[in-house]
Amino acid sequence: MPDDMIMSPDSRSLRRGNRRAPRTETCRPCLLWPKEIPGLINQGVIININPYGMCIRMLESLAPGTAVVVQLMRDEAFRVPLSSPVEGTIVRNKDVPDGFMDHGIEILQRAFEKKEPRVRYADQRARTSQRSPVRMHTIDFRISDRGIRRTEK
Repeated sequence: MPDDMIMSPDSRSLRRGNRRAPRTETCRPCLLWPKEIPGLINQGVIININPYGMCIRMLESLAPGTAVVVQLMRDEAFRVPLSSPVEGTIVRNKDVPDGFMDHGIEILQRAFEKKEPRVRYADQRARTSQRSPVRMHTIDFRISDRGIRRTEK
């Protein structure tokens, strides 16, 4: 994959790329707007994506450092959302032929809250360790009058 290894500037050695995870090529329509101005909605297409970032191609240009919200869309008409919006920051822009602008966006990683482990008290353990009395089932009544073993040969 082209993201894995990069030639050094002096062309004498290979070095590992800067990506934390390889990007997946895609062509997914999306809506993008600055976090401070929710009314300024831009249409774009996600070119590639990974859990940490994405590249979005748009006609408009947004400055690096802008906090944005990205909404992936299910259809090309930009009507049906695919998932909940994600927050990110524009880290770079790149001009592309045909008048488009590629935006490199770093996705904001939210920390998950850890649930506290359930505390089991000694009396709860004692209750679970006590066995309930053995119960008889209907099959026990059916077999008991005939016996379990057969003695005939």
